[in-house]
Amino acid sequence: MLKNKNKIKIDHCEFGEIIVNGKKFYQIVISDNQVSERDEEKLEEAFHSSHFIGEWEKEALLAGKPEAIVIGNGFDGVLRVNNDLINEVKKRGIEIIIKRTPDAVNVYNQMVEEGKKVNCLIHTTC
Repeated sequence: MLKNKNKIKIDHCEFGEIIVNGKKFYQIVISDNQVSERDEEKLEEAFHSSHFIGEWEKEALLAGKPEAIVIGNGFDGVLRVNNDLINEVKKRGIEIIIKRTPDAVNVYNQMVEEGKKVNCLIHTTC
């Protein structure tokens, strides 16, 4: 897990890989100014796929009272974001943005540049 006192920006993202602060990851959650790898094993156990968001990831996305949550739902938009998560985020008055991964990375970085407190989940495959 990377921790940085400054806002975390995503350096680069391509299919199956994302680089944050010079460190390579497969898929990530940025929560409360910390970067962590998505737990592929736990996702496989729970859903037999990484195309879903686990309850533990939902909790991480809501941590630290973000102004916005950005979700990169893959290069083909396959990651499913269930309505329970969307409704919970909206209920808390948090903006939620769900886009294809390249666009989500751009939106996330732009919001960080604007000084917003943003959590995100980036799915780097389909």
